[in-house]
Amino acid sequence: MRTIRAVWLAVVAGWLAVPAQAWWGDGHGILTEGAVLALPEDVPAFFRQGGNMASHVVFDPDLFKNRGAPLLSRAEHGEHYFDLEYLGGRAIPAKRFDFIALCFELDLDPTKVGMAPYAIAEWTERLAVAFAEHRQWPENEAIQQKCLVYAGILAHYAEDVCQPLHATLDFDGKKQADGTVIGKGIHEKVDSSVERLGFAPQDLAAGQEVAAFDSLMRAIVDQIRESNGLVEEVYALLDQWDDDEDAQMRAFAEARARTAVRFTASLYLTAWHQSAEIRLPGWLQR
Repeated sequence: MRTIRAVWLAVVAGWLAVPAQAWWGDGHGILTEGAVLALPEDVPAFFRQGGNMASHVVFDPDLFKNRGAPLLSRAEHGEHYFDLEYLGGRAIPAKRFDFIALCFELDLDPTKVGMAPYAIAEWTERLAVAFAEHRQWPENEAIQQKCLVYAGILAHYAEDVCQPLHATLDFDGKKQADGTVIGKGIHEKVDSSVERLGFAPQDLAAGQEVAAFDSLMRAIVDQIRESNGLVEEVYALLDQWDDDEDAQMRAFAEARARTAVRFTASLYLTAWHQSAEIRLPGWLQR
């Protein structure tokens, strides 16, 4: 009984300890519009012109974390982050349930570590299937709208992991050796930076080198590792996140925003390329 109680306490603690959202305010919308604008012309025109729809849907994963929908909210929380340190250097499995098995092996609660890599990979492949439908029925407007809905949900998780505090257990403060915590409240300051600093989708899209990924899961893991490697730099700027005119902080925030735009756009392009190899079942009629 003690073991069961300890497990449930750990689960509840992990649930209550996660950050509320990322890219606060209109940040997700700005980044998603930028990602759509950054796409090359081989992506269908309806999609490249659909930034308004994708940026409307991009907020939905945060709306899903609603106490009025407790089952959905509980399932949704872990999709937004991945606290890399908990794995102690172990490789990140490519599939969700293999990751869950690894967590049990390491005596970890999977929802405490986070599920973001799998949310990103799975929604990329959902978008690829929807794109495959578009290839077969290019005039079907319902399919087009479905593609943009999937794109908005995918964008949310992709943009989250480009915010370094979504790739670390130190997501909102760092505990010191004496038990004190420095940087409490920093998460919201970083989240709000895209909107607060006035970044525009067109500027974030300009000059981006968007390319499809050869290995989807490897690209996702690489992005999470990159973000985790920037956590110390985020905390080094602790006193500067309050100063909107600070050049070093602005440069860092812009670099992360541009990374989020490029990563999201590259996932969109990856889904489009993957869709060419997807064969739909013969019973499907649209």
